[in-house]
Amino acid sequence: MNYFYVALLLECVFITYCIYKIVVVFKTFLKEKKKGYLILALILIPLATYLFCALTLPKIKDLHNAFANNLSCHEGTVEKKYISGHSFVLDGAEYQYNPWAFKPKEKSRYKLYYLPNSKFVIRYEEG
Repeated sequence: MNYFYVALLLECVFITYCIYKIVVVFKTFLKEKKKGYLILALILIPLATYLFCALTLPKIKDLHNAFANNLSCHEGTVEKKYISGHSFVLDGAEYQYNPWAFKPKEKSRYKLYYLPNSKFVIRYEEG
């Protein structure tokens, strides 16, 4: 569970840094009137929004589940493990996991206990 909290904290710090940089770029654009700064800001805004909505927001929604230890459960076979080492597909659904605590093998059956919004695996059982 600590991995989940650290990952969430780092993502929040990164998103905060992105917002800070967007504000700096806008201030620089208003000061120097160069189109390059405006283009950079227009690229950073959707990128930061996507990263927040896709990665960080589901974890924030799961904070109350993590504190209360309210986990969903699913049993199935691993179809695909991504090279990045932080996610895999189990019966068509993608799950995130702590790569130091869990090493899923393709074509193996697992019973997963995970946070429902982010689908972050907290515990697992083989079999």
